[in-house]
Amino acid sequence: MNIGSQLKKIICSSLMALAFVLPNANATIIDVELSLAIDVSGSVNTTEYNLQMDGYAAAFRNATVQNNIANSVNGIAVNAVFFSSNFFSTSLDTFVVLNTIADANAFADVLDVFVRPGGGGTSIYTGVNRAVDLMINNGFTATRSLIDVSGDGTSFASLDQAARDNAVSNGITINGLAIGSSSISNYYTNNVIGGPGAFVNVANTFGDFETAVINKLQRETSTSVSEPATLGIMALSFLVLARLRKKA
Repeated sequence: MNIGSQLKKIICSSLMALAFVLPNANATIIDVELSLAIDVSGSVNTTEYNLQMDGYAAAFRNATVQNNIANSVNGIAVNAVFFSSNFFSTSLDTFVVLNTIADANAFADVLDVFVRPGGGGTSIYTGVNRAVDLMINNGFTATRSLIDVSGDGTSFASLDQAARDNAVSNGITINGLAIGSSSISNYYTNNVIGGPGAFVNVANTFGDFETAVINKLQRETSTSVSEPATLGIMALSFLVLARLRKKA
């Protein structure tokens, strides 16, 4: 294959990649869109649910998280979905855009007192699929799209993997917060998380959840990106082309 043919393939690949990062003309541009997928299955009792929600509220009141939000260029869009084997639709399905410390505090106040839905078995894929559907249709175009899954159980590996793969194929990264034993963390690593830079944080107990979720959201709300994705793609194309010319 000659250089011209290879260059044509590189350009086509770059254009396909650009299709995922260039904003829709009718979409609102934001820096990060984040969906909190929260376990409310039967294994999570009322006290443990409150510890989760208090932890998320504390995270949005954390100084580093609030500075990340306040220093963002276009803001951070966030929502929350609840998962178990039952289906739940709540007012937190709707994404809200956080631009200021006041916005972050207001969202924390909502999380702090949100009445628990719940019941049923653990069904991580239900939460992931719900988060993906809401994210795709939320009217935003983001530099980074993230789903933050927290829970203390496992579900059906094949279905969780399919949900993960669907999210990743839509340009969404899934991170996890595993509560409990190392087996939960391993399950999340192997079946739940996916996408560029995906990671799992661990809370050994629900009492450790607040510290773990604060550390997690400090990373996820960071908007310190040195270059737009488009420049990165162009640089990669030029690098590959230079190597092809050198070989020729």
